Amino acid sequence: MNKTLVLLSALLLAGGAASAQAPAIPGPAATQKSPDQQAQRRAQYLAKELGLTADQQARLEPILLAQRQDMQAMRDRVQTNGRQRGMGQELKASQGKYTEQIRAVLTPEQFARFEQLKDEQRDKLRERRAGSQGLGARP
Repeated sequence: MNKTLVLLSALLLAGGAASAQAPAIPGPAATQKSPDQQAQRRAQYLAKELGLTADQQARLEPILLAQRQDMQAMRDRVQTNGRQRGMGQELKASQGKYTEQIRAVLTPEQFARFEQLKDEQRDKLRERRAGSQGLGARP
């Protein structure tokens, strides 16, 4: 449970820090996508990975959009006011709420795969973070 809280907090902070930096190379990757575009892209990815029906994808998109909008609002607050006490708990509660809404749309098998995908993404993020932290360290 603490790992999830730490990870979600790190994601929030990393997202805020990444969006505060100017892109080195202008181009398609440099333009930040809107929460709506992010939600649509995530819904398409999940449709492919989980084998969602058209109805499931249509029901999932508004949930993902609300989730992205909440994340953006939290990032904006961090950038404006700095990190505040209780944000980790707020983030955890928000993610829990959306996870339960997603669970209601998916079959038990799809939800198990969804959780597996989240764990894999979390592991990849940890590996990237560990690799980037080791770049500046001296033996």
